[in-house]
Amino acid sequence: MKELTTYLLVFALTCSLSACDDGFEEMNEDPNNPTEVPTSYILAGAQTNLMEEFFGLYNEAFKLNLLGMRYMQYWTSTLYTDTDRYVVIEEDFTPIYHKGLRDMQEIINLNSDPETAARAAFSGPNVNQIAVARIIKAWSFHNLTDIWGDIPYSEALLESANVTPTYDPQEEIYTDLINELDEAWSQIDEGAGSIEGDLILSGDMAKWKLFAQSLRLRLGMRLTEAKPAMAQEVVVDAITKGVFESNADNVLFTYNEQVPFVNPWYNEFHLETITLAVSNTMIDKLMALGDPRLPYFAEEADALGEYIGMPYGVNAAIAGSIKNEEVSLPADQITTPTFPAVLQSYSEVLFLKSEAAARGWIAEDAEELYADAIAASFEQWGAPASDLATYLTQPEVAYDPTNFRKSIGNQKWLALYTQGMEAWSEWRRLDYPLLMPAPDAAAGRDIPRRKGYPISEISLNRDNYEEAIARQGPDVMSTQVWWDQ
Repeated sequence: MKELTTYLLVFALTCSLSACDDGFEEMNEDPNNPTEVPTSYILAGAQTNLMEEFFGLYNEAFKLNLLGMRYMQYWTSTLYTDTDRYVVIEEDFTPIYHKGLRDMQEIINLNSDPETAARAAFSGPNVNQIAVARIIKAWSFHNLTDIWGDIPYSEALLESANVTPTYDPQEEIYTDLINELDEAWSQIDEGAGSIEGDLILSGDMAKWKLFAQSLRLRLGMRLTEAKPAMAQEVVVDAITKGVFESNADNVLFTYNEQVPFVNPWYNEFHLETITLAVSNTMIDKLMALGDPRLPYFAEEADALGEYIGMPYGVNAAIAGSIKNEEVSLPADQITTPTFPAVLQSYSEVLFLKSEAAARGWIAEDAEELYADAIAASFEQWGAPASDLATYLTQPEVAYDPTNFRKSIGNQKWLALYTQGMEAWSEWRRLDYPLLMPAPDAAAGRDIPRRKGYPISEISLNRDNYEEAIARQGPDVMSTQVWWDQ
């Protein structure tokens, strides 16, 4: 991440992050200026754009990950409570396509075209650049489809060649993403060398291979209710090929210390009016369990010297009557400029393996893997390992082989703290923890199962939009996506 500012400043001088002509390929006739943009700069810009859209950047905290965090009742608002009360149905996905995803596709195109591949190779081996772009695209598209359901996919990045892309069924998207990840994993040539411009894994191709199969493990497990035979096949294959083995393998996007490339929560909790606090749902659960991660997740309320959760999902009048110093804010480490966004963690992988063992898909001990997953979360957050044994003996924590969904669902929810998108998806799949809807939910709505499509799609891509909702269900937040059965 120390290279971030350099990459983006050079990138900005040669081409806009959001609108480069003709896919960065037009030649500049002025011999004193650069003739084209190195793919390393495109990669750095594309990764930053995608992380901004999914996780936020500097003062753009209200992005998709935070949406999941509020639906999953990790945090709630102290002022603007519409999101917590499920007021707004629609969410816009178009910037993700027009910025980061388009540029990832351009990296693939430039490294695949014989006329441009040699120049692209100055940023690293062509095959490795292509593989990394495919993996990041897969991660992005799987989050998009998890949030909206059926989405533009196969025709989505054709730009002017097709401005009204069809919506692919989620089942087909998942099948293709699982294949894409496996093909990218096979494509990586570790011996050929690293790539430049990679702000996520610093061009380490061995780590990209682990991420490809770990992500494939996640996607395979997502299919347990919709397509169990395929889920088992993919899960077993991914584990066999190699997934994360320690917290050193965690895939993170670490922000820069320099504004504007800082963790967006730094701005929210240190530079602007604070409008978020840790919810009573989260604080009450951590306190009931005597969870050692509590001081790493939240701060004591300044005015009271104890942990107090902000009431979740109340109306603005109630929320506004509670002072910020009367409730627990996120722990200081979470609001530092460089606190990372987590794309996938070792703890998550262990929970997935525990579930695979519980389902009889792999010959490992589900309870042991479950305990290891909690231990990995403790280590990830810095909680004392010496507290683990006592924690695991509690009835509410001890692994229950008769209801592995409950045990894994409850503890995975805690371990996925700050990973709102993934927590929301796994809550929908596992049906745990048992969360109550916001008490002041708009129109009596339940916790959302998806987001509504952007208004622009109704006017600009109406035929494909209507085909999608006819297949999937009404364009409302209670409609379940394909794998949510």
